[in-house]
Amino acid sequence: MSKPRIVLPASDVNVDADVPIRLAGFRPDSQVELRASFTDHDGATWRSHAVFATDWLGSVDVMTARPLSGTWDEAHGHGLFWSMSPGPPDEYEAFKRAGRPADEAGPGGHRMGLPGLRGDAPLRVDFTAISDGNQAAAASLVRHRFPPNVREIVVHEGRVRGRVFQPESADGLPGVVMIAGSGGGIGRERAALMAAHGFSVFALGYFSFDDLPTHQVRIPLEYFREAFHWFREHLGHDRIGLTGGSKGGEGTLVVATAWPDLVKAAVPVVPGDLYLCAANEKGERHAAWTLGGEDLPWAGTPADWARIPPEHQAPKPGELFNTRLNMEAFFAAPDVHARAAIPVERMACPILLIWAGDDQAWPSQLAVERLLRRLDEHDYSHPYRDLTVEGAGHFCIETGYPTVMADTVLHPLLPIYMTMGGAPEPTARLQREAWQARIRFFRDVL
Repeated sequence: MSKPRIVLPASDVNVDADVPIRLAGFRPDSQVELRASFTDHDGATWRSHAVFATDWLGSVDVMTARPLSGTWDEAHGHGLFWSMSPGPPDEYEAFKRAGRPADEAGPGGHRMGLPGLRGDAPLRVDFTAISDGNQAAAASLVRHRFPPNVREIVVHEGRVRGRVFQPESADGLPGVVMIAGSGGGIGRERAALMAAHGFSVFALGYFSFDDLPTHQVRIPLEYFREAFHWFREHLGHDRIGLTGGSKGGEGTLVVATAWPDLVKAAVPVVPGDLYLCAANEKGERHAAWTLGGEDLPWAGTPADWARIPPEHQAPKPGELFNTRLNMEAFFAAPDVHARAAIPVERMACPILLIWAGDDQAWPSQLAVERLLRRLDEHDYSHPYRDLTVEGAGHFCIETGYPTVMADTVLHPLLPIYMTMGGAPEPTARLQREAWQARIRFFRDVL
């Protein structure tokens, strides 16, 4: 019999890559425990494990095998990664509250229930296999957050700010503009990972980045037009899509509605369908978007917030706050919808709408239902469809990271410990399916 071993597809992969792990050379019809761990850049060690039954050859295909026990319990090829945690569940909230604030160009770290990440350094995951109580095999895998074959270009043109990521040979590649949600900044890592799939990706800042305003208040839509014009010149063509999540999903619809000649494909992720307000550094609410120097008609006015039941109106210090219930009373109101609905029928491109079946951050399911109905009613002439996973939460924008704490976050800019919803497995599944669907969609239509 051959020596027990953990078989990996390669010594290093990108964070969003499939990792078909196999166990081989173990005693047939026995039990083997596979453990995984890594230490993040803030010093926290994340761990997962599962016990598998070997087949008559002494092998296990971890991508398809159902664990007998462990940190996940269904056949799931990426269970070792999404089920990792830095400690027991009763310590999750304290772990988040002790985390450092996010920086403008990276994931939110521990405060968001994610690994603490600094700079562009990859992560090394160590695997061990335990058989008959002893370590029988070990292996390591380097996971690149920033693919080695992708280069970064700093954009500081007029008032446009951001970063472009593209492969070394980028001639003729389709372009994608990627915008952030209510946390602001840019999604450097997501842009770099998407670029590795054959795109030139413009991670466009529009607030809380570089010398831009710190909060999303009265953002002029002309800014996005300028950014698209610059990107067109950079690419040498106009095949440019747009994507963003949460408030960036709303922004995707807003920009594609304002400038339909510029946006050739749109993928809003867990979006709203209203021109929703934004808050300044004092917590005062204002219009989020302007056009021609005028506020677009917005939801979330003082009169709108007055409709919210008292128990859902404001977070109490130290308590978890359900932001979906907070805004649902006015978000669902027909008169607010009539006043502030985004007129998506003005768009002129294919649309992929991604939403979460248990979104507790805001009413994205209601928003997508109304968006689809509106497109139907206006006989929208371009392809459109939606994608969801039942039981998934709002935090479906990242990919490749643990989701055990994805049901709540400390907001990057606002002093709110807020709900996101979802269970770890369906949230991880939607993350992966949505990411792959975005890539396929942009390949197909751009």
